[in-house]
Amino acid sequence: MAVEAEEMVLVDAGRLEQFVVDCFRFCGLDEKDAREAMEVLIKADITGVDSHGVPRLRNYVQRLRTGTAKAHPDVHIVHELASTAVVDGDEGLGMVVGRRAMEIAIGKAERTGAGFVSVRNSSHFGIAGFYARMALEHDMIGISSTNVGAGGGTPPTGGRTGMFGTNPIAVAVPTKTDPPWVMDFATSVVAAGKLQIAARRGHDVPLGWIMDREGNLTTKVADRGGGGYILPIGGLRETGGHKGYGLMTLVDILTGVLSGASIGANMAKLSAAGSQAEGARPIGMAGNTGHFFGAMRIDGFRPVDEFKEAMDEMCRVIRSSERLPGWDRIYTHGEIDWETEIDRRANGIPLDVPTYESLQAISIELEVPLNIKI
Repeated sequence: MAVEAEEMVLVDAGRLEQFVVDCFRFCGLDEKDAREAMEVLIKADITGVDSHGVPRLRNYVQRLRTGTAKAHPDVHIVHELASTAVVDGDEGLGMVVGRRAMEIAIGKAERTGAGFVSVRNSSHFGIAGFYARMALEHDMIGISSTNVGAGGGTPPTGGRTGMFGTNPIAVAVPTKTDPPWVMDFATSVVAAGKLQIAARRGHDVPLGWIMDREGNLTTKVADRGGGGYILPIGGLRETGGHKGYGLMTLVDILTGVLSGASIGANMAKLSAAGSQAEGARPIGMAGNTGHFFGAMRIDGFRPVDEFKEAMDEMCRVIRSSERLPGWDRIYTHGEIDWETEIDRRANGIPLDVPTYESLQAISIELEVPLNIKI
């Protein structure tokens, strides 16, 4: 039976944050890393990106408890120049590795004007936009991206062998007036987490999101199993799907080929057995995940205040432009997330029932009290 939209559990943001910290602490993270990992995770819930928040906590806990992710990784630079670096995440939790790597990119940008870091040996790092946003307080443009290692089930345009994950790209740009401009999207037509939400709630998905193993468009999430896949941005070749495929490939180049992390287009995928084995790996579970981070100083191009005023003016013009019938408002990127965070900080975060029940199970398993309901 489908879970209706109104069947939600409203929870307090601050108490949810402490619960996640306590869970990470139980799994071996020190206080600093536990709190920083929590901030990445809860940023998704608080901004309405429900696919990447606490519904994934179970996955992170299991990885830490089984040793698949290290609680105390040796995150270190293995090669660098003045403005670039390759960082080895030492199989750490992606949120911990990602924050360290973005800090390195920002530090290099402070010294040279721009910093770029490619990462190997990491794991799922949550929402890409969090790391891009880290550059904003430094008056920089931030860039963040990730692949899924050797996992991923989307084939190249015209192909049937799954090679690419959802491979998100995020860019954050400072403005003079909130909210900042923040673009964060998968290079597939939809993030895999949105399919997980639909499956959890028993819902169909819009036609054009996924195909079954025979290459037929379908609205049933279960039809994606056994060789089906998420379409790239643009969908089919006739509607520009080759553009999404190109962006997916670019992400694998920056995050994987550049760093030495795993990529989906590997030789194992050329055999039917390899394709089935690799394609079946869930998002975030493939080993040696790669990331890419960038930071660029605004004052390396023009005075910061001038730039921010120009950004404000551009956003005002976009929001004030003529609307199509039925549209009450035009948003700039990051505006909905910003308003959602204000609302959820004040009024609570809605979690669907299966997600809340997964937190209850974690609470029992780790003996960490769960007192988050409003």
